Amino acid sequence: MSGVINPKAPVGVCGIGRIGKLLVWYLSAKGEHDQIVISTGRKTGKGIEDLATYLGYDSTYGAYSRFVSGFGAGKAVEIRDGSLYLNGVKIVWLTDKEHRVPGNIPWSDNGVEVVFDTTGKMSDPTVNDDNALRGHLNHAKKVVLSAPFKIKVKGTPMPDDAITLVGGVNFDRYDAAKHTVVSNASCTTNCCAPPIKALVDHFGDTFISYALTTVHAATNSQNVLDVLPKDGEKDTRKVRSTFNTMIPTSTGAANAVIEVIPEIRNLGIGSQASSIRVPTTTGSIVILDISLMGEYDNDYVNEIFKKYAVRNADIMQYSSEQLVSADIVGSTHSTIYDSKFTHRRTSKRGNSYFTMVDLNFWYDNEFGYVCSLGRLYDLMTGRR
Repeated sequence: MSGVINPKAPVGVCGIGRIGKLLVWYLSAKGEHDQIVISTGRKTGKGIEDLATYLGYDSTYGAYSRFVSGFGAGKAVEIRDGSLYLNGVKIVWLTDKEHRVPGNIPWSDNGVEVVFDTTGKMSDPTVNDDNALRGHLNHAKKVVLSAPFKIKVKGTPMPDDAITLVGGVNFDRYDAAKHTVVSNASCTTNCCAPPIKALVDHFGDTFISYALTTVHAATNSQNVLDVLPKDGEKDTRKVRSTFNTMIPTSTGAANAVIEVIPEIRNLGIGSQASSIRVPTTTGSIVILDISLMGEYDNDYVNEIFKKYAVRNADIMQYSSEQLVSADIVGSTHSTIYDSKFTHRRTSKRGNSYFTMVDLNFWYDNEFGYVCSLGRLYDLMTGRR
């Protein structure tokens, strides 16, 4: 299939969990498509009325009608002639159980050219099988993964037609004629990669190392109450209750950041990443600790991000306010730099100065990430 994408063509969304649902909100609110095609591979509740309720309301973001038109909104979710409409955009719903297999989903029959796979279940770009991520390409031109790639067989090279792209970092590497399988990495990577890219570009080989910790809102991969670990479960902390615990866990952001910023490896910059899940519904923060050769104060470091935010205004917000996590729910930015919470300490060893800086970047790990998917779609359709 041709690499040229029609920006007005219907968009496909496979899976409507947290990211898939909000992506449907985002796309329908923009109103640039006559229809959006969603595939669940099964029916929902008692039928289309329950799908309308699910898409019409959200426990974190409120009612879709207010999201799309404010508090004076009229009826934004409608069922007409047996079909569901959001903001006037028709939602085509594929429920056949055969559609659980990506290769069987009739995307092209519905005019879809780009599919967003938001299921979180298929992340290996090397597997060429109807049941895998590439199965979508049987009936679509391109597939976008809303998660990092995970190659199961160690040592298997990344296929030439697959690439990880993050806005404000490496969008310039996208080749429309070549790339058909695209990952937008994770919400955490979209938060921390832009500032790390800004630091690498500015400091070069005087950037010694960084360690990042994401204090991350709960996700659907966790449990409401404690459960018995599955056979062979490695991360048994995740089986504990989401309600009342802080849960240390792993994050794929360390590898993903290096993938989109290869200069980190080339310059020998040390890196480490970890994650702590906390009992909030959305709103997360990356704590980024960096080590630099030289002597720098807060104003010097803040100026780097102030300039970056001007150049990439839709990706980074520079904040001089004293924020908390509730303040960034609904943010469209990938990353929000909290300049008021920057701390640094300079020490001297021999004749050399070294500076450690503690940086903090907020992000809405759900809707903020969906907006990053939207920017990627604009890139792929030639509108960015």
